[in-house]
Amino acid sequence: MLRNKSFVIVSVLVLVLAVVAMACAPAAPAKPVTPPVTTPVTPPVTPPPPPVTPPAVTGNVTVPAVPPAPPVVEKVTTFKAVKFTDPTYKFTVSYPEGWTSAPATVKGGLFYAKGTGKDIVYIAVRPATDFKAAANTFLGDLIAAFSPSVDSETTVTLADGTKANVILLSAAFGMAKAAVTGVLKDGNAIMIVGGTDPKSMELYKEIGSTLIAK
Repeated sequence: MLRNKSFVIVSVLVLVLAVVAMACAPAAPAKPVTPPVTTPVTPPVTPPPPPVTPPAVTGNVTVPAVPPAPPVVEKVTTFKAVKFTDPTYKFTVSYPEGWTSAPATVKGGLFYAKGTGKDIVYIAVRPATDFKAAANTFLGDLIAAFSPSVDSETTVTLADGTKANVILLSAAFGMAKAAVTGVLKDGNAIMIVGGTDPKSMELYKEIGSTLIAK
């Protein structure tokens, strides 16, 4: 009986020692916590709207036609006319048939035609920005001894629709008269200078009115 009690006591002591040993043993290290892997969320890409296709045109498409320029109607003259054409400055003018003609030698002069009396017409081109000043200077060069004076200035419409200047001048103390008709074109004064008989002023103006500068 004593032996059994001793066995029980020893067993209890061993059990107590085991419990104490377990309580004093160091705790096992905690396992590291791996954070969850987060996959980035890509926002959905909205495709651009498709290009707007214009509706198909059906049937015949009519393109408006550009109206042609009106034809130039040449002026009907009281005299049988001969035409002078200048290819450089692109203009034409008519003068009476039967007049003698030749290249002009005065500065800016291209051509002149002379009648049987005092009538003479010069066709001239000079660089200018003022038609009156160009006409006055040209007539002054024709009549070098006298300074011409302007009697009047008017505007006429030529056969091609161009607005032209008409300058009436006097020189040699009023004994010589001239009518200068012309236009400013591309930095030049195109001048039809008719003189010198005062009785022929209407003829000089009529010759000038045949100018076609377009």
